Amino acid sequence: MDQQSSKINNKNKIIASEKHKELAGFIKNTHNRLREESKIYGANEAWSRHLARKKDLQDYACSMQELATSHWKNNDTKTSTNCRIKWIKNQCHNYFFNDGKIKFFDREKQIQEKINDLSKTKDNELPFDLPKIEKINLLDVGSCYNPFDDDDNFEVTPIDLAPYSNKVYQCDFLNVDLGQEKITCNDEKIIQLKISSFDVVVFSLLLEYFPSPDQRFNCCQKAYDVLKPGGILIIITPDSKHVNANANIMKSWRFVLSKMGFMRICYEKLEHIHCISYRKCFDKNVASRWADMQIIPKDNHLFKAANKIFIPQDFNSISLNKNCDDEIIYNVEDMISGFDQLPQYF
Repeated sequence: MDQQSSKINNKNKIIASEKHKELAGFIKNTHNRLREESKIYGANEAWSRHLARKKDLQDYACSMQELATSHWKNNDTKTSTNCRIKWIKNQCHNYFFNDGKIKFFDREKQIQEKINDLSKTKDNELPFDLPKIEKINLLDVGSCYNPFDDDDNFEVTPIDLAPYSNKVYQCDFLNVDLGQEKITCNDEKIIQLKISSFDVVVFSLLLEYFPSPDQRFNCCQKAYDVLKPGGILIIITPDSKHVNANANIMKSWRFVLSKMGFMRICYEKLEHIHCISYRKCFDKNVASRWADMQIIPKDNHLFKAANKIFIPQDFNSISLNKNCDDEIIYNVEDMISGFDQLPQYF
């Protein structure tokens, strides 16, 4: 490579890096404003205010799409071990097509037998067999541009507050109704999701969007309700610190979701993200058994409430520099959002 080409490449890298920071800054500032307004007005009012900012919602969608496809995506995602989309696809394929579902079903039966032996009851009998599926019915919450559309193994229902692509339905998962059928409006908006109808629910970089632990819990509860028994909830959440830095928070997620009826079946800490799979048990007692066996100090605030999902940002100090309906700027100490530090191949 000659000197002129090297200079051009370096200049392009600088421009890309600056654009990356600009997009990531907008994403983080949106999250920060939601958290600050949640403290001032309450989480529900803050969420309503957020939904009313249509331009910000669309700018957020455009920023996420550009970050994901231009700054986080490796030129060869098929070989990238840190690609979140590849990780999710591998989890789904291994679970549904490589006997993972049978493995964890057998594990649930073994645990249930132990519970029944201790309680002398035989409630919640499990089915005799598991039907095979041809396609994985996947709900992608916060989909933006439908990154799973290229895989024929999936029947995808992609939803987002403000979709980037016309292949994605507009839907506020936090407040969408649940019922006995999926209801769409003009093939653009979903106003009701069907209970116990999905094999997989994906929360990829979603939970940190919500400003309160209660809202995150409600989203997980909704995921539980729309999943079939034996289905899986996959959560990707950013964290650029080492694996043990936020271990208590990750354990609190497992604890709360265990009480809800989810069994954690896979956890990996990649360079900038936590990747977790939870399975909806047929018998809630099997899932909650893990939580019941834990010895939790009474003064541990992470486990005091069984209906909250905490993230590291809940414990950061956010100071307001400028207060305006159109623009709010924050100083954030020790922010752990991870969006500006995610590698290009993420």
